[in-house]
Amino acid sequence: MKKTLFTILFAAFMSNIPLFGQTGKAPNFDESIVQTELTTKGTENFPTTSWLDNADVSWYNATATSFTLKTAEQLAGLAKLVYDGNDFSGKTIEITNDLDVGKHLWTPIGYGYQKPFSGNVLGNNHTVKNVYINRPTGDFVGFFGQAFKATFKDLKLDNVIIRAKDTAGCFVGNLSTNSRVENCHVTNAEIITTSYNVGGFAGSVLTDSFVTNSSFSGHVEGVNQIGGFTGNLWDKSTITNSFAKGTVVGNYIIGGFVGFTTMAFGANRTNIIKDSYSISDVEAYSERAGGFVGYAQYALITENVYTVSKVKSPATPGTFAGMVGNSQFINSHYDNTVSDIDAVGLYEFEEGTGITGNTTSTMKSATFINTLNASNSDKPWSIVNGLNNDYPVLKFQTLGTQDYVVQNINLEIYPTITDRLLKIKSNNEVLNYKIHDLNGRIVRNEKLQKNQQEIDVSTLSKGIYLITISTNKGFKTLKFIKK
Repeated sequence: MKKTLFTILFAAFMSNIPLFGQTGKAPNFDESIVQTELTTKGTENFPTTSWLDNADVSWYNATATSFTLKTAEQLAGLAKLVYDGNDFSGKTIEITNDLDVGKHLWTPIGYGYQKPFSGNVLGNNHTVKNVYINRPTGDFVGFFGQAFKATFKDLKLDNVIIRAKDTAGCFVGNLSTNSRVENCHVTNAEIITTSYNVGGFAGSVLTDSFVTNSSFSGHVEGVNQIGGFTGNLWDKSTITNSFAKGTVVGNYIIGGFVGFTTMAFGANRTNIIKDSYSISDVEAYSERAGGFVGYAQYALITENVYTVSKVKSPATPGTFAGMVGNSQFINSHYDNTVSDIDAVGLYEFEEGTGITGNTTSTMKSATFINTLNASNSDKPWSIVNGLNNDYPVLKFQTLGTQDYVVQNINLEIYPTITDRLLKIKSNNEVLNYKIHDLNGRIVRNEKLQKNQQEIDVSTLSKGIYLITISTNKGFKTLKFIKK
């Protein structure tokens, strides 16, 4: 039976036993030791030089309102200009190439709360890779640091490794005050911090800010208020159509998607997470660990969400939430085959409703898709054979379900593990193909020559891919591994 805070308080009073802290420092935890270990962990191969000393700012013209960045040096120039006090309010930055910034240590674009970035970034679906940030005593840390009334669209970060103190996320440290993010993703990431407000994608999402069609995959580690996607969600902010995958660990208030939700600055300031999911291993060394949310203290609504999580904590572990105060859950689900502990570790008040445990087979069924889509005319959810281990995926991951319908047509590929050639076997006429990575990004889209039966994949990076091959009888999506 689930426990409420009243039940625990009464038992504590009768037994004269101490309670764990609610928002203060958790017991039995020496933060100084952890800080020493975490600030040096995994930094041996970091660059020792800074992009601030190697940036190109020659492209900037104070009278212009839009800029095109083509090189890593130019992108670093944006960081330097913001570091020097230019917030880029009303200006647009367009990135036109995939860029590698691994040569030097990255400086966040938006350095601390006093030097925010307030411009618009158009990524054009390009990838910035090898982002290394080593600021073990720094806050507002991320590829973008402090974002204030900023917008970001169509940008991917790959191989992001960050060491920081607090208010840190791989994409953005603090997304604040009418900021917007659309179709931005972080993959192959590791963020290790020594304090609070830390998320894989964003440290905090705050005050009328909005994130959609975005994702994080990797490892997140800190002390408190730690989340797979965001550490905190505050003051009428919204996240939709997004997901987090990986591992999330810390001392207390640890969640697979969001760590902590609170702070409504006035009436009607509810935070919303809708049509989103987490697939994570979550561990709190002291208390309050949840597969989706660590501590939903106040002003949170989740709707059409699910989590598949293994959750560990000495106190108040919940497969969906560690602790719940004044929050609302609608059509929210968890896999009770993967984790058989209660949905919620502790209710502060009365037990709530709206969280449902399901078997793995149920969560991979058409019936479950209908349940997630029932209240949404946009129907964002689907199941794609071979994608996301057959758990439900979001529309942006499939780039249009028509590209991912698995038809019963006569078509095979071989070998399914290859370093060069992928061969096609079909009695039908093959027309074209698309190759996607597991985040749904198209990495190749080409027509096939008549009677072409081979595809050269030697230039692809190592990893797992999905290939959709269209024929005159339909199309089929199959999985292969590039070794």
